[in-house]
Amino acid sequence: MKLLKDTLTVNGKWSQKRIMTFSSFWVATVYAFLPAFIDFEVKEFVFLGFVGAGGWSLLRTQKANENISDGGQGT
Repeated sequence: MKLLKDTLTVNGKWSQKRIMTFSSFWVATVYAFLPAFIDFEVKEFVFLGFVGAGGWSLLRTQKANENISDGGQGT
């Protein structure tokens, strides 16, 4: 549990962007494998929406980290 908390928090505060990335990729994975267990049709646009939301929030997280790590120089 400590690994999960360390991954999803920044300076002891929960990061919405990190939680969004983590949860959307897991929801997409569960959604994709759901037909293996029940009779269910996976819609491609829903799956791509979950993956896209995770990717977008990951991009936002990475940009924020780059801006902090380079001292705001914007290289």
